[in-house]
Amino acid sequence: MRKEMNDIVLVDDNPAILYGLSEIFKRRGYTVRTASDGFSTLALLRDRIPGILLSDLNMPGMSGYELLSVVRRRFPVIAVIAMSGAHSGMFVPSGVAADAFYAKGSNGAARLFEILWSIEDRDSRESLRASVPIWIPNLSAHECGGSAVAVSCPECLRAFFNPVSRGKGSTYLTSCPHCFYPVQLAIATQPGEMDTTSLGLHRSASQPGVAIYGD
Repeated sequence: MRKEMNDIVLVDDNPAILYGLSEIFKRRGYTVRTASDGFSTLALLRDRIPGILLSDLNMPGMSGYELLSVVRRRFPVIAVIAMSGAHSGMFVPSGVAADAFYAKGSNGAARLFEILWSIEDRDSRESLRASVPIWIPNLSAHECGGSAVAVSCPECLRAFFNPVSRGKGSTYLTSCPHCFYPVQLAIATQPGEMDTTSLGLHRSASQPGVAIYGD
């Protein structure tokens, strides 16, 4: 594995999952940093760009959907794995800006490392990346007199408000009012509570009460 791929950032709002993941990766020789939401993750990325980002999708503040959309545009060099207990299967959920997907609760640690090895080659993973929408929170804007979202145009970078009348997960096409660039959007709402999905963990005999991965 290339040296830069040993540097990983883990993101999840569940402290137990962050601890379990951190222990596994540290034991495999990875340099690990952790964050509990999208905003703190971006701060870590500004400090140092990792080789790998492993992020939950359902988090408060800035969701994983929004975070990965920003990372794809600003830090395309990072290999990204999305994870969630709300989705199953081996494929990346539609519209998610990730190179691979890990289903929490249904796959062991061995599967996670298989995924990492499969996306190690930068040229290969970037050649497979498809166009994805910009994920945005469903926030009210008083300036618009109704429900709207603030959008930053990926072409001219100017911000504009776009009215929203669609539900969570819906995608639609609009255009920047400044440069008329077509912009595909997707709406992500914030979770009402912390995701408590486990990762197929078991109790460690050497550390009673602490859950760690089993290969």
